[in-house]
Amino acid sequence: MADVLDQLQEQEDLIHRLHIQAVRQQLSVKGESLTRCECCGNRIQERRQKAIPGVSTCTECQRVLEIREKIIRGEGWEAEKPM
Repeated sequence: MADVLDQLQEQEDLIHRLHIQAVRQQLSVKGESLTRCECCGNRIQERRQKAIPGVSTCTECQRVLEIREKIIRGEGWEAEKPM
């Protein structure tokens, strides 16, 4: 039972973080891009900063966030596997 509750809590936390990130991105869409990822602290490539104004995550963290969001929505992660 505790494992299920822990998983639910992790999902709630992830949803909360994703909502916060979405709001931050909407607020900063026309603002300056961050130079460091707000998730992992790694440097965000300059070409990504220029391509996506207001970007706040590196490519890898963004990919992970999008996969987790799909899993939470029930879309699974199979679509992300390479063929």
